Amino acid sequence: MTTLPAPLQKIADDLAAARARLVAALSGLDDAQTMKAPGPDNWNAAQIVDHLMLAEGFTNDITKMLAGNAPATGFPSDLAEFDPLPEARSMEAPPPIRPRQELPAAELITALEAMGVRTQGSFETLANVDPRAFSMEHPLFGPLDLGQWWAIHPMHYDMHIAQAQGALGS
Repeated sequence: MTTLPAPLQKIADDLAAARARLVAALSGLDDAQTMKAPGPDNWNAAQIVDHLMLAEGFTNDITKMLAGNAPATGFPSDLAEFDPLPEARSMEAPPPIRPRQELPAAELITALEAMGVRTQGSFETLANVDPRAFSMEHPLFGPLDLGQWWAIHPMHYDMHIAQAQGALGS
């Protein structure tokens, strides 16, 4: 495993901690609990996890697309943190990352663990380039560099973990 530069390690650690909290919340739940919606217009816990997985998977895809074949220029030694995120234009999930499936709790946990491995690979890719050199329009925030794209995910997890706990009544 590659040693990550501090700004990437911070995001990786925060994301791993958020993922672990979500796995802990899902552990021991039966399928009915994960698929029970708290209301008619609210996502259940399984849908929330699906949404998080779709969003993180998309960021893995754009990381591979934008930086996967880039020459290794090295991570900038003077980059201590990524630029702050602009204010969100909306909090509405874009259609491509709206929930598509409801998996049983055990399958959600397995999928979250696999996503963690995939995301580690993206961080290792970014450790060899300047993530600020690769940007793409984010549907909610506008143009972001890859460091900023990844900085969203720990916050996104935290927001939805609270939502999932509400859906589970805990």
